[in-house]
Amino acid sequence: MNVAPVVRRARAGSKGRALQRAARFVVLSGLVTAWTAGAATATPPYNIKPPPPKPGRYDVATTVAIAEVATWIRRAPSLTSGEVKRLVFYTPDREALQTYRIITRRSIRVRVSRYRYRYHFRYRYRTTVWDQIDVPGRPNGQTGWVEQSWIGSEQTSHTLIVVSQKAEHIWVYRYGKLIFNAPAGTGNVANKTNTPTGHFWIAEAFPSTDPFYGPWAFGTTDYARDTEFPDGSIVGIHGTNEPWLIPGDPSHGCVRLKNPDILKLKRLVGIGTAVWIQ
Repeated sequence: MNVAPVVRRARAGSKGRALQRAARFVVLSGLVTAWTAGAATATPPYNIKPPPPKPGRYDVATTVAIAEVATWIRRAPSLTSGEVKRLVFYTPDREALQTYRIITRRSIRVRVSRYRYRYHFRYRYRTTVWDQIDVPGRPNGQTGWVEQSWIGSEQTSHTLIVVSQKAEHIWVYRYGKLIFNAPAGTGNVANKTNTPTGHFWIAEAFPSTDPFYGPWAFGTTDYARDTEFPDGSIVGIHGTNEPWLIPGDPSHGCVRLKNPDILKLKRLVGIGTAVWIQ
């Protein structure tokens, strides 16, 4: 039996397997190198980019108005419906006039009197415009109805603040376009003081003289889970004297920004700006 062809095939097979192992090693080395380079140049959390929004998702218009009379907010567009709470003129800490977000508007035709005409009665009607509004206060998420004449002039904002507790980040959009983003500190989930989620708005803005709150602070219509703070534990967006805690979850519900970032935000937003906490 001639074994030479078998030996040649065995040697060729060994050479092929050696080339395959070498090729796998090169590919694996390339993957390791690429992973290492990617890890070294990875975008840090504070430069996180938002996911591409769905068309129109962040293009919002928020209309707010102040109270003209201190009367009861109704559960339905009727003077005989139940009461939610009273319209008030000032925020709980009296830093600003209290604003109410208008959700929708409805015209209601009501019969107010009747009179006799020849052999039958006719009725007089009055058309009243009612606004459904968000009612700031605890618990969050209350709504009610007020006559349009009970609230004053309206102002509309096309700016939106989005705060992500998971990403520990804040983004600001105007007409749906991103104009600002920064790392943020939020409430602590482990201590059950996480920032309550929902759709709110900025109700007040003022300079701060307390280093703990940094140089500037905004008060929102969100109310924290922790009720030990004065003025109802309003969730604020403010600076800090502990910037090393940002990003993170160091607060009792407020949203903290580094002082340079809160000063940038001051120039971009104001009372009536929508705030979405996620």
